[in-house]
Amino acid sequence: MTSPPPMRIWAFSDLHQEHAENAWDPAGHEPGGGFDVAVVAGDVHMPMTRALDWLGERLPGVPVVYVPGNHDFWWDRGEDRYTIYDQFERGRDRASALGIHLLLDDTTVIGGTRFLGGTLWTDFRLGSFGLTHAFRTAQGRFGMVDYRRIRTGPRSRNRIEPREVLAMHRATRDFIKDELACPHDGQTVVVTHHAPHPASLPDPPSDLAWCYASDLTDLISDRQPDLWVHGHVHHSVDYRVGTTRILCNPQGHRGESKAFVPDLLLVL
Repeated sequence: MTSPPPMRIWAFSDLHQEHAENAWDPAGHEPGGGFDVAVVAGDVHMPMTRALDWLGERLPGVPVVYVPGNHDFWWDRGEDRYTIYDQFERGRDRASALGIHLLLDDTTVIGGTRFLGGTLWTDFRLGSFGLTHAFRTAQGRFGMVDYRRIRTGPRSRNRIEPREVLAMHRATRDFIKDELACPHDGQTVVVTHHAPHPASLPDPPSDLAWCYASDLTDLISDRQPDLWVHGHVHHSVDYRVGTTRILCNPQGHRGESKAFVPDLLLVL
């Protein structure tokens, strides 16, 4: 039996195109040797439907795997008071129309390689002093803007709660665990926005670490996917947990200290 050709993955995240100063055109940064799929690990634009349109306009006719980030669910302060749940529904429809592989606890196979994942969020446990402390600080004045900008209903008080985020994390974690338990004759890539391991954080003991990563060491070590691509931390990383390569290649905001590689190509 002939082995399939190597899978060439162009990976990036955290473009934040809702800010004009972060403007970036992927057309000028395609890997020189070509690529088979672009893997985009979230925080492209807001809302998610606009992120999908942005990707569709700039990467037409090529396979794109996209996982939305937390910013992709923020309300843009416009007249359309969409909710995160609206964006789930509208996003699936828009992605289907554009031919983009949107992963919201979903799996797709491209060229024999299995891609699976979702936003992931976090379990609020990494470095926190318990869920009560983690919930309070995440939602507090110096916490995550998510809890002020992600809506669950039409009124200003209808904002996402940490307990809802925790439920979504658990659903995605269980989905990934179950999918990885299913045999696949080929390589497997997990794509999430939030980080799956504390080694992805520039300073793991720092405040709000529990809003950026979870410690999924046991899941990774047990299931051993070939590659795990994530975003969110605005800090480039490339390391291994067992045989699994974990990578983050974020553009982030202009002026941040980082090591973004615009034409990063991963060959599996």
